[in-house]
Amino acid sequence: MSNPAVNPKPVPEINAHSKPYWDGAQRGELMIQRCRGTGKPFMYARCWSPFDFSPDPIWEKASGLGTVFSYTVVYQPPYAAFKADCPFVMAIIQLDEGPQMMSNVLNCDPESVRIGMKVKVCFETRGDGFKIPQFEPA
Repeated sequence: MSNPAVNPKPVPEINAHSKPYWDGAQRGELMIQRCRGTGKPFMYARCWSPFDFSPDPIWEKASGLGTVFSYTVVYQPPYAAFKADCPFVMAIIQLDEGPQMMSNVLNCDPESVRIGMKVKVCFETRGDGFKIPQFEPA
């Protein structure tokens, strides 16, 4: 078993564009952006809309609900810090608001995960209390 003190799981590097997303996660909220021009929601954090290139998209709290769009079960850890988690589920989650995001599905048997499965956001704490949005069965 890996020692978390020796092999800590990584935490993201936060930049000006992603800071509202990570600030929300620390509050236990899943944040998404919405285009000012078209009103369409999107993920990942950017300083402009991918739909009409309008600047300064709006940040808003998402419902935290979604569906497993696709997934794989990981048996071989990508890094030593993830060895104790194997096997684990890496999934693409279709948020109820529309955007898709990659995440883990936690708190269930990896073999029970299915495409179309309803999930809700949960938060994994890493390092000195840093929260990472993940999902679990709804």
